[in-house]
Amino acid sequence: MSHHHSIRNLLNIKDKNITFDENFCAEELIKGVQSKVFYGQLTYQPKACYACGHVFDDQIIKHGFKTSLIKMPSISGFHTYLKLRKQRYFCKHCHSTFTLKTSVVAKNCCISNNTKVSIALNAKDKISEKDIAMKHNVSHATVSRVIDSFYSYYQPNVHYLPKHLCFDEFKSVKSAAGAMSFIFCDSETGEIVDIVEDRRLHVLKEYFLRYSKKARDAVKTIVIDMYSPYISLIQEVFPKAEIVLDKFHILQLFSRALNKTRINVMNRDKKNYNKIN
Repeated sequence: MSHHHSIRNLLNIKDKNITFDENFCAEELIKGVQSKVFYGQLTYQPKACYACGHVFDDQIIKHGFKTSLIKMPSISGFHTYLKLRKQRYFCKHCHSTFTLKTSVVAKNCCISNNTKVSIALNAKDKISEKDIAMKHNVSHATVSRVIDSFYSYYQPNVHYLPKHLCFDEFKSVKSAAGAMSFIFCDSETGEIVDIVEDRRLHVLKEYFLRYSKKARDAVKTIVIDMYSPYISLIQEVFPKAEIVLDKFHILQLFSRALNKTRINVMNRDKKNYNKIN
C-alpha cells in the first residue's frame, strides 16, 4: 500500500489524482496557531478545456501550478491544512488558462468540503457559532455561510405536506425576529418538516401560502396548543383540516383553573386556610 493511499485515507480524500511529496507533512504557524500542513499535488489529463470546451489535444499544454492552502478537519487536536499544487493548463484554441478541479474543495474556495460538513455537524449541538469558528480556525462569517448553504439542501417540498401536522413554538436565538420561533412536524412520525424564525400570524400565513393549495387541502388534522393565532391560521390556510387541541395543554388549563379556584377558596376562609392548603 503506497503512502499516497495512506495519507488520502487519513485526510478522508477520495480524489485519487492527488499525490503527496516524500516529505508530506510539517508543522507551520497559520493564523497564529501551530498547525499540521500536508503537501500534495493534483495532476491529471482533463477531457476538455474548461473555458472553450475543446476536446483535449496537443494544443492544450501544461502551464505550471497554482498552490492553494485548503483548510481540512483537525487531526490529533491540530488544525490541519492541505497545501495543494494544482496543475494549470494553457489552451491555444482560446488562449486561456485553467486550473484542474478536485472534489476536495469547491472552485475558488479554501475550505474543504469535509470541513464544511464538520461545521454543519457541530451546528447541531448546543454550541455557539463563535465557538465553532474557533474550533475549526475559521471566521464567524464563514460558519454562518456554511450553515446557510447546508440549509438549502433541506428546503421543504412546497407541493407536499403530511396529512397530520403538529404546531408548536420554542425559544430559539436572540437574533430571531419574534419572541418565539415556530416548528411543525408530522404528528404520526414525529419528523420535523420545517422551522420558521417567527411565530406571528402574518409571518406564518405568508410562509404557508408558499405551499400549493393541493398540499394544504390534503392536511386532515393539526394538533396545536391554545394559541389563538394558530386557530386563525388554520381556518384561513388549511380550511379542510380539523383542529386538535393538545391534551397536555388541556390538562394544564384544568390544573391552573383548579389551582386558581383552590386559592380563591383559601383566601375566603382564612380560619381553615391551612386545612385547605
